[in-house]
Amino acid sequence: MGWRVSTRSEKSTTTQDLFEGPTPRHSLLSGRYKQSFAYLTLRTRMPGIMQQIIMRLLSDVPDLVNTYGEEVRKDVRLIVDAIERLKMELNRDRQFLLFHGAEPDKVEWNAFITEMPRPKKSFFRACWLHAECYLYRRIFSFFENSRHLHKYDCFDHLKKEDLMLSEVAMGALARATRGLPKSFEVFSKLLRIDLWGTHFELQIGNFDFAEEDNKDDIDVLVKVADIDRILLVDDSTLIWNCLMKASKTSGKRIVDFICDNGGFEFFTDMLLLEYMVDNNLATQVRLHVKAIPWYISDVTRADIEWTIDFLTGHQDETLSAVGKKWAHLMKFEKIVIAPTSHFWTGPQPYFVMVESDIELYRLLTTSKLAIFKGDLNYRKLLGDYIWDSAEEFITCLRGFRPTNICALRTVKCEVVCGLPEGMADTLLRNDHNWMISGNYGVIQYTDSMKCSCALPGQDSDEKDSRMPGVHHQVPHSQRSTLTLQPQ
Repeated sequence: MGWRVSTRSEKSTTTQDLFEGPTPRHSLLSGRYKQSFAYLTLRTRMPGIMQQIIMRLLSDVPDLVNTYGEEVRKDVRLIVDAIERLKMELNRDRQFLLFHGAEPDKVEWNAFITEMPRPKKSFFRACWLHAECYLYRRIFSFFENSRHLHKYDCFDHLKKEDLMLSEVAMGALARATRGLPKSFEVFSKLLRIDLWGTHFELQIGNFDFAEEDNKDDIDVLVKVADIDRILLVDDSTLIWNCLMKASKTSGKRIVDFICDNGGFEFFTDMLLLEYMVDNNLATQVRLHVKAIPWYISDVTRADIEWTIDFLTGHQDETLSAVGKKWAHLMKFEKIVIAPTSHFWTGPQPYFVMVESDIELYRLLTTSKLAIFKGDLNYRKLLGDYIWDSAEEFITCLRGFRPTNICALRTVKCEVVCGLPEGMADTLLRNDHNWMISGNYGVIQYTDSMKCSCALPGQDSDEKDSRMPGVHHQVPHSQRSTLTLQPQ
């Protein structure tokens, strides 16, 4: 199969220079601002990631030849050339290209690109979210349109290695989380462990326990990891109350979990979700994963299947038992993987979901709680927009309320809201890089206050000014960001 993706990219025609300063408040994140994390990512991090993909692919050639035969070398050569061209396009701030291959979501992507204002259709002038998502989507399109490597995950080795190198922390957590009682105290600890993922693994993996320390006690592990010291917002009580209120109702009580990373982080996700199902806080959990390899470490269906197989066959009896239990929960649909949606790997913020993917939106309305995990999900919830840090979480969602919403996020870029007044200024004085360090986290919640008028097709007299499509929640100066067209 030959390439159908265009190999030419029109040079950006805008004469507007990049700015030397940071991203201004009340602006979309963009590589236009040289002191922004967006600029740093596009200028150095993304080219480095693409080079690592090339190196990984070339190192896999002997194994690929054994699997597919000598013809696979042509695929490899074409993919490497395509990635090199993409690096050049990024470096020269070229215009985005349309997709013309076998991509199942090309209609949606091409409509989005076509509607973009021309001056903001290049890598450094576009919203950072748009540019970064476009880069990852283009990268996988090269594999997708090859003859043999259309399912190749160039990041799977990183996700697997992350899990295999975390065995000490996994073992400690597995033993400490068996048979836990139903209580807010336990639930809140599991929430915080899940939030801190990597931080927790590093702390536990490197800690020298004393003889009197019971490593099988969750309280000991929480104390060792010191997981409260940099939690800026903690709405754990509201989340618990939401689940407890739902548990008093009859029928199915679903929790949607919009996943972030694989590896050890997904292990901590599952510990939390297992606890919720075991203690009747939910009758079913739906896992929303990425349809394609995404942002290096994001979890896919294949990653989940591999993780459970790895744990099930582990020599540590506790980890093996955990893997078997999770397989059992999935077999009997206590935990399920939601239908694949390419919306999660699209460029759109979540407030447009009701118009761009109504079926996914309808699915979320059937749950009692949707938990959005990680930095990228948070950026999409807030639209990659620099809000005032003290702005309420519910306002920044811009009408996206299919159900009750929780965000578990370590802060890794300038997008943040819901902080106490003045906290951001205090943090900045003490730690100039606090917004990009990953050392601070938030557990945020908002009640849906939903009604059936959130969905298209309802009677006009049922409409509620709090629901998607109504713009007056946001100050007039910001309303241009609410349209479907990327700004």
